[in-house]
Amino acid sequence: MKSGFARSIAVVVLITFIFGACASLPPSGTALTEEERASAQKTCIAKYTALGAVGGAALGYLLGSKNAKLETTAIGAAAGGALAFAIAYGKCLAYYSNLTSFPVAGRRETAQKIGYKPSQGYLTKIENFSLNPQGVAPGGKVKMNGSYYVMAPPGEQEVKVTETRMLSYYDPEKKEWTDLGAVDNEITSALGTRKAEGNFDIPKDVPEGRYRVTMKVSAQGKEDEMTKELTVKKEYAFSGVFLSAKLQSLSEDFATLE
Repeated sequence: MKSGFARSIAVVVLITFIFGACASLPPSGTALTEEERASAQKTCIAKYTALGAVGGAALGYLLGSKNAKLETTAIGAAAGGALAFAIAYGKCLAYYSNLTSFPVAGRRETAQKIGYKPSQGYLTKIENFSLNPQGVAPGGKVKMNGSYYVMAPPGEQEVKVTETRMLSYYDPEKKEWTDLGAVDNEITSALGTRKAEGNFDIPKDVPEGRYRVTMKVSAQGKEDEMTKELTVKKEYAFSGVFLSAKLQSLSEDFATLE
């Protein structure tokens, strides 16, 4: 009887905490100033790490370790470790990254370039995708650049496109990739080629290691994706400082020669 009452209380506390954890965060896609974005990042990380710890403990008590396979339990089980923060980072990806696109070539130009024929129907293809740099220190920033095209049979002028950015982390203990999160950006696009640009902010507390950044484009039931690997290491901060100092020294040397 007491056990059942305790379980009921735990459920109420857990549900209340979960809904309270997300109440103050702006909806994904909301235009934010730099100050608002920084605030949202801190709030989101704090709430999801706390949510993972409380949710994991509560669900572990309610369901038992054999059935503790829910996401919040996984976060709770990882609390205190590197994976806990990585999972929270993935949950907050909308506040740490952005992706925008704009047209660079119309339907006719794109069709000539790729040799498109109406019989091919709907086409969605990522032409290229890159990260700069491919190695970064915690607290740094990574730029994304890519391009893709969407084509359709005659009669179609524009299509609805979903641009997705995804992040995964290589767990060295389990020796496997863990999906951290994904954010969709939905647009209506004219047929042709688009250039995509964006940024990933890397939190200063993010665990070092290997990450994968994926760009996916979906339209009219057709999709394509491309993945690049990113390495996060503290030593990159020192190499960056050294390179900056070296470039400054060379600049001063040239100025002296002039």
